Amino acid sequence: MISSAEKAENSSYRYVIAVVCFLMMFVTMGFGNSPNGQYLGPVTKEFGLSRADFALTFSFRYIFTMSFNLLWGKLFARLGAKWLAGLGVLCLSGAFFLFSISSMLPVFYAGGAIQGAALAFCTTATLSALVNMWFDQNKGTVMGFVFAASGLGGAMGNFCVARWIAAYGWRYSYRLCALIILAVGVGLTLFIRMRAGAAAPAKKAARAGGWEGVPLETLKTKPYFYALFALVFVLGWLCNPVYTIAPAHLVDRGYDPVFAGQITGVLFAVLGVAKILGGMMYDRCGLKPFFLLCCASGIAALLVLAWAKGVFAALLFAFLLGFAMPVETIIIPLLVMNLIGQKAYNSVVGVLFALMSGGIAFGNPLINFLYGRFGSYTPVLVGYTAVFAFCALLYLWCDAQATKLKNASLGQ
Repeated sequence: MISSAEKAENSSYRYVIAVVCFLMMFVTMGFGNSPNGQYLGPVTKEFGLSRADFALTFSFRYIFTMSFNLLWGKLFARLGAKWLAGLGVLCLSGAFFLFSISSMLPVFYAGGAIQGAALAFCTTATLSALVNMWFDQNKGTVMGFVFAASGLGGAMGNFCVARWIAAYGWRYSYRLCALIILAVGVGLTLFIRMRAGAAAPAKKAARAGGWEGVPLETLKTKPYFYALFALVFVLGWLCNPVYTIAPAHLVDRGYDPVFAGQITGVLFAVLGVAKILGGMMYDRCGLKPFFLLCCASGIAALLVLAWAKGVFAALLFAFLLGFAMPVETIIIPLLVMNLIGQKAYNSVVGVLFALMSGGIAFGNPLINFLYGRFGSYTPVLVGYTAVFAFCALLYLWCDAQATKLKNASLGQ
C-alpha cells in the first residue's frame, strides 16, 4: 500500500518529473544529436576525408542506439531511471569530448558508438517510462510536451553549434557541447526519482486510456504482438527517409536549393506543435484517431511532395509530414500502453524504439535504391502511400486483437 504522504508527494512531484524530462530531451537531443551534420563539412575539410567515410560515424550512432534499446528493459530494471539516465549523460559527454580530440576515423567511429549507446540510455525510452510511471492521467499531453523538446532543442543546438564552429572551430564546439551536456544533464539526474509503488502494476491505467495488461509470456502467444513489431519497423521507412530526400526532390522539381533546404526547418517547427497537439488528442479521443490522423497526414504529404510545384505545395508538404512524424516518437509508448499494457511496458518499449531505429536505418538506403531504379522519387513516394495505408490497416487489426485480449483479461 502507498501511504497518504507518498500519494501527496507523487501528486505534486510529477510536475517536476515532466520538466526534468523535457529539459533532458532538450539538452541531450538538441546538443548531443541534432547538430551532428554541422560537423561533416569542417571535419572532412581539415583532414581531407571523404564525407561518406566520416558519415559512418552517424551509422555507428544508430546501430548502437538500436542495439542498446534492445537491452534497455533489463538495464532499466537493474539500474533504475536515475542511474541509467546518469550513465547516458556521462557517456554522451564523453563521446563529444572524444570527438573533440579525434584525428583518426576509428576514434570518430568509437565516439559514434558511445554516443549511440548514451542516447539509448537517457532519451526516449527512459523518459517515456518516467512519464508513464508518474502520470495516471493526461499521459499523451505530457508525452507530447516531452518529445517536442527534441525539436526545440535541435533548433537551438543547430543555431549555436553553427556559430561556435564558425567562430572558434569544430573542436571547441564539441568540447563546449560536452560541458553543457555534462553540467546540465548531471544536474537534472539529481531530480529523477522512481515513483513510490511504481513496481506494482498500474491499476489506474484504464483512466489514462491505457491498460494494466497481461504477462509477457501470454503476449508472446498472440500473433498481433509480432505484427506490432513489423508495423513499427515499416513505419520507420515512411517519414525520416522522406524528409531526408525532400530537399533533393524539390530541387529536381525546379525549386531553389536554399528554399528547398529551409523546408526541413519548417517541418520540424510543425512537428514540435504536432507532438503536443497529438498528445492532447490522445488524452481526449484515444489512440485510434491520433494514429489514423498521422497516417492520413503522411499519405497526403507523400502525394503533395510527389508532384510539388510552387511555394504553397512545399509548405503544405512540411505541414502535413510534420503531423505524420509523431509515428516515430510519441506514438511508440502510446502503442505499448494501449496494445501491450503496463505489465510488459518496460520489457517492450525499448524493443519498439530499437525497431524504429532499424526501420529508419533500412529505409534511408531503400528509398535511394528505388530512386536509382526509377530515376525519380515521384513513383517511390506514390508507392509509399500504399505502404502507409497498409500500416493503418495493420494497426486497426492489432487494435482489434488487443481489444479482444483486453476484454478476455477483464472477464468481459
